[in-house]
Amino acid sequence: MLVGSNMRADAQLVTWSPDSATRSDPNFGMQRYHEVLRYQDPLMYLVFPVVKPIVERNVALEDGEGKDGFWLEGHLGYRFSIFKGQFYSPRFIQRTRLTLDVTLHSMLTRDQSSPILPFNIKVGPGLDFLLSSLDKLKQERSGLCWASLQFHHYSNGQADTFFIESPFKRNNYKSGNFSTNYWRFFLHAAINKKNLLIGSLGYQREMDIGGPLGSSTELKNYYGDGRILFQLNWIKKPSLVTRHYVNRSSPAGETIEKEKRRQLGIRTELEYITGDLSAFPRDRKYRLGIHNYITYMPSVTNEVGFIAHSFVGRHYLNMRFDDITFVGSLGLYVKFNGN
Repeated sequence: MLVGSNMRADAQLVTWSPDSATRSDPNFGMQRYHEVLRYQDPLMYLVFPVVKPIVERNVALEDGEGKDGFWLEGHLGYRFSIFKGQFYSPRFIQRTRLTLDVTLHSMLTRDQSSPILPFNIKVGPGLDFLLSSLDKLKQERSGLCWASLQFHHYSNGQADTFFIESPFKRNNYKSGNFSTNYWRFFLHAAINKKNLLIGSLGYQREMDIGGPLGSSTELKNYYGDGRILFQLNWIKKPSLVTRHYVNRSSPAGETIEKEKRRQLGIRTELEYITGDLSAFPRDRKYRLGIHNYITYMPSVTNEVGFIAHSFVGRHYLNMRFDDITFVGSLGLYVKFNGN
C-alpha cells in the first residue's frame, strides 16, 4: 500500500514502487507496515515560536512566563517499540505493535535569565493493531486500516498551587501542579494513490485513577472530560534528485553520482473538547484547537529537516490551557530513521 524499503549496504531508502526482488523479501510486508505507523508518530522539532493571544488576557504575563516572548520551543515525542510483529510471527502477532510512548515539550522564554517553562510530560503504553488483510501489505496500491489504543499519564512535575493569587481566575504558568491521565482510541485509514494520505478519527477520555495517577481536582468542569480527535496527514512521495560531485581524493578527478530522496509532508490535527466546562471563566468555552504542520526533508536518509507550525485554540502546554492563543513557528524537524 504505501512505503516500501530497499535495503542497501549504507542506508535504508524509502521506495514507493518496489520491484519484484524487493517484494520477495519475506519481511517486506512488515517493514512497510511499520513504516506507515511511523508516519503517524508524534512530530519532533526545535523551533522559534511567536505566541499571540487572540482573546485579551485578564492577567498579564509575568516575568518567567514569557512576557517578553520566547527563544525556542522543543517537542520530543517518540513511541519506543517494546514489541512488533515480524514475518515469522503468528499472523495475529504480525498485526501488533506494542510501544512505550514518551513526550517532553517545553518553551524557553526571553524573560530575565531566560527560564524554561515546566515540561509537558506524557508517558504510558500504546498498542497498534492492523485491521486490513496481511496480504495487502505487499500490494503496491492497496489501502490500509489499523487501530491505536494508548494510556498516558500527563503532568508537568510541579508542586505549587494550581492558580495564581489574583482577582481573576488564572492558572499558575510557572509552577502550577497539573496532573491527569487519559485513554485514547484511534481508527486510521491510509490511501496510496499519487501520494500517501492518512486520515484518523479518535476519542480521548480523562481518567482519575488515584494515588500517583490521580488528577488535579481543579480540572473538574474546567479542563474538559474528553476530546474528539481528527488528523489528516499527507505525504508526498519522495522525489529522486541526482547530484554529481568531483572526487577530490582521486588524481583523475572523476565524477561521483549521489542520489537524494526529498520529501514533503503536511499534517493537520484537530481537537474538540467535550464535557462540562461550567468552571471555565469565559462565556465562550473555546473547545476547538487546530494544529497545522509542514515538514520538508532534504534527504530521507538523514534525520533533520525543516518544519513550519501554526496553532489556534487553548494553548497546548498543559498549565496554559486557559490562554487562548495563536502560535506560529519555524525551525528544525527531526525524524528517526531506525526500525
